[in-house]
Amino acid sequence: MRFNICFVFSLLALVALAMPCGLAAIPASDDAFLGRWDITIAPADKGRARYCWLELTKEEGTLQGRFNQGGGAVFPLKELAIEIGELKFQHQFGRPADNLQAVYRAHVTNGRLDGTATFGKGAPRTLTGVRPPVWPAKLAVRKPGKPIELFNGKDMTGWLGQNTGKPTGWTVRNGVMVNDDHPADVSADNIYTEAKFRDFKLEVEFNVASKSNSGVYLRGRYEIQVMDDAGQPLNVHSQGALYGFIIPSTNASKPAGEWQKYEITLVANRVTVVLNGTKIVDNAEVPGITGGALDASESERGPIMLQGDHGLIQYRKAVLTPLN
Repeated sequence: MRFNICFVFSLLALVALAMPCGLAAIPASDDAFLGRWDITIAPADKGRARYCWLELTKEEGTLQGRFNQGGGAVFPLKELAIEIGELKFQHQFGRPADNLQAVYRAHVTNGRLDGTATFGKGAPRTLTGVRPPVWPAKLAVRKPGKPIELFNGKDMTGWLGQNTGKPTGWTVRNGVMVNDDHPADVSADNIYTEAKFRDFKLEVEFNVASKSNSGVYLRGRYEIQVMDDAGQPLNVHSQGALYGFIIPSTNASKPAGEWQKYEITLVANRVTVVLNGTKIVDNAEVPGITGGALDASESERGPIMLQGDHGLIQYRKAVLTPLN
């Protein structure tokens, strides 16, 4: 069979013109998906955006994944695949009896994830993932700056509620911030500082009620758990844990109703936690954002946030010393 060379070149030219702009002729390698991702999922209607964390690895040629859906702890992905340049994973959400599935699809474009997230029968929501910062392998010595009183002991000046335009449910009594100034059936808000910080040492005194919990979010992204758990076994939910990631070395918690103290140091992606005078996390790596983060912008400064919607909690001291 003979071919007309001019016809062949003309056909190839037409195919090239027909391809959508910006699409590569060859699908991205599976390896382009591997590593860690900070993910933002657009809000539905008037809700808030979701800020998630994803880690993909290959273990003996098999794709493995860990995910934080924007709340709660990190969990392994059981349904996960990359097919023809597209990543797809899913998990159950809501009540087990409802059997609702969250389905995520994405491809790599110019070094970022672009795709959608669909929750149950809801409309697909835009998903964008970026790589976390490249943190320094060796940290330079930091000099402490002037301590900053985040709480003035009188009122909530300098603090904002996460739900803009609504009462926070926090009040100040006898020099203590308390989150019980609201009806019994309404949770208080999470509150965060107007000021933003990068590297620092934070001293916080708190009193957690029986069966309650709270959290201290560093840069508004990394939660150090506050929990009524004196004498309990240690896990990623224990008091002093980097929630979902780092288990404290020992349980140094006091009983519920007693005042306790954190001394937390965060430099780059390294965290040290001292609880009631005992070091329980020692210069540990922060893998990524935890559930409930204010945003997924790890390279930027961020506020201190206190969780207020998980039971009665009191704070009476919050002093931050910048490390320059």
